[in-house]
Amino acid sequence: MWQKQVIFDSVSHALSGLSALRAVVDGHAHADALLHVFTNGISRVQAQALVDALDVALPQVQRVGMSEYNVKEDAPQSLIKLNLILSKSARFEVVQLPVTPGGELAAGQEFARHVRAAHDVRFVELFTANLALNVSDFLAQATKGLEDVPIFGAIAKPTENVCAAQEDSFTLGQGLLSSGFTLLLMHGDDLVVHMDYLLGWRPIGREMEFTADKDGDRRCVLRIDGQPAVDVYRKYLGVEWNEHFLHNVWEFPLMVRRNGADICLIPNHSDQGSLCFSGNIYAGEKLRFSYSTHDDILAASFAGSERMREFHPEAVLMSMCGNRIGFLGGDAHLEWECFQEGHRELVYCHGFAEIGCHKGNGGVLNSSIVAVGLREGGPCATATACFSQERNALPLQVRSGAVPLSHLVSHFFQQMTDELIHLQHNLESEVERKTRENKRLSLHVVQTLAEAIDAKDTYTNGHSGRVASYAREIATRAGFEKQRQDEIYMIGLLHDVGKIGVPDSVINKPARLSDEEYEIIKGHPVMGARILSKIKEMPKLVTGARWHHERFDGRGYPDSLVGTDIPEEARIIAVADAYDAMTSNRSYRDARPQAWVRAEMVRGRGSQFDPRFADIMLAMIDEDTDYMMRER
Repeated sequence: MWQKQVIFDSVSHALSGLSALRAVVDGHAHADALLHVFTNGISRVQAQALVDALDVALPQVQRVGMSEYNVKEDAPQSLIKLNLILSKSARFEVVQLPVTPGGELAAGQEFARHVRAAHDVRFVELFTANLALNVSDFLAQATKGLEDVPIFGAIAKPTENVCAAQEDSFTLGQGLLSSGFTLLLMHGDDLVVHMDYLLGWRPIGREMEFTADKDGDRRCVLRIDGQPAVDVYRKYLGVEWNEHFLHNVWEFPLMVRRNGADICLIPNHSDQGSLCFSGNIYAGEKLRFSYSTHDDILAASFAGSERMREFHPEAVLMSMCGNRIGFLGGDAHLEWECFQEGHRELVYCHGFAEIGCHKGNGGVLNSSIVAVGLREGGPCATATACFSQERNALPLQVRSGAVPLSHLVSHFFQQMTDELIHLQHNLESEVERKTRENKRLSLHVVQTLAEAIDAKDTYTNGHSGRVASYAREIATRAGFEKQRQDEIYMIGLLHDVGKIGVPDSVINKPARLSDEEYEIIKGHPVMGARILSKIKEMPKLVTGARWHHERFDGRGYPDSLVGTDIPEEARIIAVADAYDAMTSNRSYRDARPQAWVRAEMVRGRGSQFDPRFADIMLAMIDEDTDYMMRER
């Protein structure tokens, strides 16, 4: 593989230089040819003239690229970078997918089918035009079943920094594309790829919760820590959203931790207090601020260039975020120049956001560099990618003499953040320990109270514990989360607490109860609810006590509730309570045979019992072939 870059300061100069490029192509033996085209500061009409000229001068050369944005204020008005790669055996294929917002998933699925059919795709470049497109959604579909294929690229930045289609931004393939994806597929069994993710920013401060935008766009955040999302900059940095916003927050991008790597987030749009980013943010992630200095960022680049030299590439590609370039200002050129020391002709582009994706890592990135090395043949014809953030965690060096303020601040931030995290972990451990102690104490108190309740009835020893166990098993099989399973167990233990107020002579009467005595017994749910209502910390305890004798058909007591008007916890307790009543010895009878109990459960399904929970109990009965679920 052979690589050559030429930079022109105007379209006219580029057009006049195409014949020299044609001579290079004709003068080198090759299997296939590829031209990267990056434009800066030229109109769409001028870009189309360049494309038309390339059709004539280099008709057999594949091309791919995009419009960039100005690196710095004193950059030339126009800039065209043409980078030629000639392969020894690899084959290049360009695919253009015109897409409007909403069509990203379908486009990703179409692309994935195309790549899978090819079998020998080893590397993909992706360039996107139109900030309104959800590139993360496209990547999620495009990489399904293709996790071993690295994807690299960038997003073209429009002139106006808004999340909408802009005619002045475009990608290049065989034609110009203002909204959609232009992709280069590199085919070849002996193509070796090395991709590296370089950052330099480090997380600082605490983690912050966020709320997604109400329209369901995973790139938009409506609120952070309960406040309008944009207010997070005003609160912590004293910065308003205005034309100077990016300049004011360059040092402090927001950040998420994803698959072991820190990923920076730079908003491209704010709408009524929300923030819109170039990549998705997913449920369960936490936002933090990050911080860096010029030297730390450059150190990350220098370390990446050393890794690239160790790879011994024949061609090098690199994409850089505008936020990184803007922060470094006049020193930005040092980042690509350190890579040029190992490979003078590298492709480098400056997009709104970078794209780096391999084996489920990466995606749409900000404030970073994605560097790719390519070679044909060698000892290992497989793709490798470095997304481990530890590679970019650069310790500040303690220096003699005067230390720049930026290093003092960075070192202070790092130490304070480490101490806060350590303190947070200690506090969390202490809270967890106290919570476990309190749970054990509460359970001990409740179990003791349940034993006291059961002790009133000579013939139902252990009834509350068994009901609680059966109820928890039903809740588990019903798919309830662990915390709710434990809650239902506690409810089961105390469902009969109202029997404390029932005279022993009634509870332990060996003969049939009179109507008056039966009414006394029927009062225990209300009595239990009255007792448990004083435990404000566990309000659900009342539900099991008051309503475990309600029936699904509405003929229960004390409130004659019907169906789902009965709290779910009480419907579970009702099934467990009835089952234990039938499988326990009583003063007037022994425990019922299992077949009889099952038949009663079937008969009560939908009338006495909630069918869903009755069915779960029936499954438990059928599994209990030795009839172990009973009083012993």
